[in-house]
Amino acid sequence: MKFLTTMLSLFLALLAVPVAAQSSNLLQNPGFDSETYTLISQDPLDPATWYNAPQGWWGGIITAPHDASWQNVHPSGYPHSAYLKRSGLFSFNMARGGGTFTAYIYQHVPVVPDTDVQGGAWAYLENDLTSSVRVGIDPFGGADPGSPNVVWSGWSGSLRQWNYLNVLTKSKSGTVTLFLYATQSQPTNPNGVYWDEAFLLGIPSTVPSAPAAPAAPTGQVVTAGVSRVNVRSGAGTNFERIGQINPGESYAMLEQSGDWYKIDFKGQIGYVSAGFVTVSGGAPSTTASQPAVAPADALQFTALYTVRLRSAPDTNAETLVRIPFNAIAQAIGRTANNVWVQLVYEGQTGWAAARFGRLNDDIERLAVK
Repeated sequence: MKFLTTMLSLFLALLAVPVAAQSSNLLQNPGFDSETYTLISQDPLDPATWYNAPQGWWGGIITAPHDASWQNVHPSGYPHSAYLKRSGLFSFNMARGGGTFTAYIYQHVPVVPDTDVQGGAWAYLENDLTSSVRVGIDPFGGADPGSPNVVWSGWSGSLRQWNYLNVLTKSKSGTVTLFLYATQSQPTNPNGVYWDEAFLLGIPSTVPSAPAAPAAPTGQVVTAGVSRVNVRSGAGTNFERIGQINPGESYAMLEQSGDWYKIDFKGQIGYVSAGFVTVSGGAPSTTASQPAVAPADALQFTALYTVRLRSAPDTNAETLVRIPFNAIAQAIGRTANNVWVQLVYEGQTGWAAARFGRLNDDIERLAVK
């Protein structure tokens, strides 16, 4: 009976979306199968606990209220390659056994304004007595899951099975945001939530990644705070990362694009998220003719997972060796887009996805190879 009910819900949900909108999935990395992950936060009380987002996604955690030691503690977020996946190489796992957590990932997607969009995903819960999941769409393209603009699905939480979640709304701007959100009410172990086969259906807009020439500066600068800030080729986390701003560095601001600032980044167009920088008047501290960092022959690379060292900077290249979690390799080079880093580990020289590890200094100190 439960199977028939689930299949009927799936059928009715698909009927609710225009055929044109069902034609393609607009998400990058919808199955979480990339080996590249981005560090979101590290638990200050447990340095071995990291919350990461898959390539093409960003995310966050919510630590309040925290009225008990087990409530809303810092979760881990990492790729899961074992049997708890619907398809592909990985699912995305959130967990913090023995406590509760509230965590989410999201992705900005360019779409045609005032058109139907449907988003969703499959979620597997290791404990349905306390865990709940939902998906949401911000039709204005915001990055705050607490915003009243977000249109949410209902909560779901069936134990040890894949739960299908979806939501339908209409875009209000040229970008919408899909959220995948999980929380618990009581501490249990295990309490993992696994996500797979996410989707965003709609009509894609044709947004160029960047204009050919920079606009005139506004007389303001954007400055990074206490942590490095990713610079992307377009206004969204689904665009390629072209570099990073180090803490305290400032760059000329060209204009604001929603929740993103367009900047003159070393002579090329770049975009930074407004949530990670401050804006003020003044002259930039870093220009195209002034290098941001001093070069380094080598840096220290600490593996955040079991990382494949490949013969070339390509996911199809041969695996030379696997670097274990928390092992340290020597980083001696990088690709121009900072996606891959060249490593030396146990006498082998090869390439690994940069976001699958942690460098002890700015990646741009390494030579491009």
